[in-house]
Amino acid sequence: MSYNYNPLLDSLSPRAGAVSPGRRAVRPAPQIIDHAHPASPPLRSAVASSPVFIHPLPASLSIEAESRAESELELGRQRAQLAREKALAEALQDERHRVERAPAKEDMGSWAAMLKKIESTKAGGKASSAGFARPPQAYELYQAIDKRNIDFIMRVRDHAFNLLLQKNATDFPIIYAARIGPSHREIVILLIGAFSRYVNQLEEDDFKKKEVQNTLKMLRANLKLAIDNALLPSQQSNLLSSYLQVLIMSEGDAWLHRSVHDLALIIRAEDARPVAQAEALVRRFSTKELRSVPGGVGDVDEYVANATLDLVIMSVWSVAAGQIGAEALPVSDAAKGCAHPQTYTFARDLRTWTLFSEALQENRQKLPKVNSRIRKMMALLEELGGDTRKSIRGRLRDVQEALDK
Repeated sequence: MSYNYNPLLDSLSPRAGAVSPGRRAVRPAPQIIDHAHPASPPLRSAVASSPVFIHPLPASLSIEAESRAESELELGRQRAQLAREKALAEALQDERHRVERAPAKEDMGSWAAMLKKIESTKAGGKASSAGFARPPQAYELYQAIDKRNIDFIMRVRDHAFNLLLQKNATDFPIIYAARIGPSHREIVILLIGAFSRYVNQLEEDDFKKKEVQNTLKMLRANLKLAIDNALLPSQQSNLLSSYLQVLIMSEGDAWLHRSVHDLALIIRAEDARPVAQAEALVRRFSTKELRSVPGGVGDVDEYVANATLDLVIMSVWSVAAGQIGAEALPVSDAAKGCAHPQTYTFARDLRTWTLFSEALQENRQKLPKVNSRIRKMMALLEELGGDTRKSIRGRLRDVQEALDK
């Protein structure tokens, strides 16, 4: 039998707040409040950050498309800047060439003007000089070059032209005169004029004759050597464009007509690059040394640009003329009452473009029959090809950017 002691133990334990007998009650210490330094509020638990966007983010495809568009815009701006810098550099180069050529032009003028001056010294202004009692010898020609005997050289030109093309000792006559120096510049101009005169007097059928072909072969050899000689550091390059011009003329009208025909076939293609093709046809006449000149030669590049632009104009009009039954460019001298046809406007400033503009005006009512792509090309050529505010190279560059896409 067990006994429960819990009630007894509870009665013996002190009550809360009761004081044991024989002890004094202890008061609790008063709580001091420091108003200067109040107690910090209890720390709260930090809320985890959770960003909230008012609008949803765009899709990744949209971001990529926008980035690509911005990249293309920036690339376009950079290309435009490069084009402006290139145009400015070319303009500065053209101006520098113009300033450099100014003293030479004032000194001698153009070679055509010099030839006219030389021709005017002939008695009575006759087209032919007195002949020789016996055939002239090479040493006599070289003596005439040394003494600047223009009358004797002109007699050789009129009655023994091949002697001007024959090599004696180490040099051809034109090379010999060029190497003497500036004092014999008018002799070089006279010889170039003699070459040009011979080519211009040839009939179309003459180019098929064996004798004429041999003479033209020697003439081209002289001109190519003259081009390379003019590129030497000790020589002057003033007449380089004249050499190249006569070299192209020596091919006759047949070359020009053939080139226009071939380029017209190229233009009919949708992906054609007519300006680049035309320039390649013209530069084919440049010698290897001339093509390798860093930066090119100012006068030569201007002539090449002029010839290239004229080729493109003739070819585009050739396609249009075939569709409306009009006459092709250029109008021949035969149509103007001359004895033989001659492409007298080719690579001579704005003459071909002027004829092209006149042809457009005369056939304005027929032009709607022309293919729309060809009409657009003609409109661009009329607008850009005759912009006299720019140099010939600047006009060609504008035409190329518009047509060679």
